[in-house]
Amino acid sequence: MKPGRVVAFIPSKYRDFLDEELTLIRAVYGSVDEVHMVRKPNTRTYIQKDKLEYLSQNPPQKLVVMDILKPSQVSNILREVNTEVVDRVMLILEIFAQHAGSREALLQIELARIKHMLPLVKDFIRRSKLGELAGYLGPGRYGYEKYYTYLRGRESRIRREIEEIRRVREVRREKRIREGVPHVAIAGYTCAGKTTLFNALTGKNMPVGPEPFTTLSPKTAKMDINGVHIVVTDTVGFIRDLPPEITEAFYATLEEITASDLIVLVVDSSKPKFRVVNEIESSMRVFNEIGVHGKPLLIALNKIDLVDGGVVDELMDDIAMLIGDSSKIIPISAEKRINLDKLKNEVLRTIKGL
Repeated sequence: MKPGRVVAFIPSKYRDFLDEELTLIRAVYGSVDEVHMVRKPNTRTYIQKDKLEYLSQNPPQKLVVMDILKPSQVSNILREVNTEVVDRVMLILEIFAQHAGSREALLQIELARIKHMLPLVKDFIRRSKLGELAGYLGPGRYGYEKYYTYLRGRESRIRREIEEIRRVREVRREKRIREGVPHVAIAGYTCAGKTTLFNALTGKNMPVGPEPFTTLSPKTAKMDINGVHIVVTDTVGFIRDLPPEITEAFYATLEEITASDLIVLVVDSSKPKFRVVNEIESSMRVFNEIGVHGKPLLIALNKIDLVDGGVVDELMDDIAMLIGDSSKIIPISAEKRINLDKLKNEVLRTIKGL
């Protein structure tokens, strides 16, 4: 059900990726009624004063800001416009919640929400002590202090449970290593076709879809290439400027990448060339952040059935210049099963060379 009027404020740094930002908002709210670009955020309220005055007279049901808001900015917006404020972190977590299919994913989402909420509640407590929230935002100082204490305790309990889940996964991973079974991790941006490739390689039928973050927990299955058994894991998708608290909360799922013998980075070739290159560079930064160093990498240039052959050739040349090795780029269509044997052969060749 549509939640009423949805107004979005998007920083100008995402102007070239506007369709992706709007896709994220629509994944939660169905549609966006108004879009405003923010060139220079207001330090106090993020949104410019004239826009706030307009919103105070015409309050939307949801006010979405596609950036990471400071607690003080949320409080100040709420004082001007009495409506729900959702920033980039909370929106992405809401998308995650729609697709959470495991206990681990639910815990990770809750942990990230708590980490994001704690500074905001702390700011509410401070403002309550100063008398700035009188008759506004509900429970008052003591209610916020009690809620803050609850959140800190809940955070500790969730961390312990996630650590136990990670420990169990580590035991399984060590068993695979002892058995000498090679491990391939499929990684890449959300909606690049990772799960479609996973299904094509393993014969599984995991859910796929155009909406972002269909996969939130790692899914593992075996495939056989010329008699060699290989474990393949489908991992959670990346997103541009993923907020730090979300990266930390989902580290347990990204561990499958760091523990793999080979990474297959799936890239959507149907996007404009500059965005494909940008996503590869961004993915490399994510690998670095989670501790992936010197690990073999193949780039599966997916969805070539949607692109002219000449464009694919140009794209491969640009990517080869970026990574320094054209042999590591395999153009494929996971959905149409194009060049999958070529990809499998390169996976096998790389695995045997380890």
